[in-house]
Amino acid sequence: MSVRLLVAAAENDVIGRGGRLPWRLPADLRRFASLTRGHAVVMGRATYESVVASVGGPLPGRHSVVVSGRGLDVHPEGVETAASPQDAAARAERFGREHNVEDWFVIGGASIYRQLLDQVDLIDLTRVHADVDGDARMPPGWLDGFVVAGAETATDEAAGLSYSYLRLTRAGRR
Repeated sequence: MSVRLLVAAAENDVIGRGGRLPWRLPADLRRFASLTRGHAVVMGRATYESVVASVGGPLPGRHSVVVSGRGLDVHPEGVETAASPQDAAARAERFGREHNVEDWFVIGGASIYRQLLDQVDLIDLTRVHADVDGDARMPPGWLDGFVVAGAETATDEAAGLSYSYLRLTRAGRR
């Protein structure tokens, strides 16, 4: 089973500001949905709460595993909690085996990315070609040991941003 990290990050590795994405890229959100549908997604509590606030509930069509030491007030169908990132990884693996799904995704936030990075086989990175202000960023050296396996560039005229979809694989792994 492969572990995939899915993230949109600016050139300066900023991934968030005030609990939200610092940009709006509809095509990237559609790509996120397409990649993750039918899979387990592992996230921290703050990311889960941001998703619920943004879409009105948990991500549809995915199995959400939320890392939270205090659990959730409400447990909608398709959402479970885990006490630690390692527990979340085990739960995502179990979901994959039970549903014959090869991959599961780490989708944030910064702390969860940092804690599970050593398990990641593949990174699906949307690299936003700008330096942006933010309070959440990827850890230093997070791309060390990964090589680009594919790239595609796009532009969002409305947002005034160009970005690239990069697929990176860990050197020596699949």
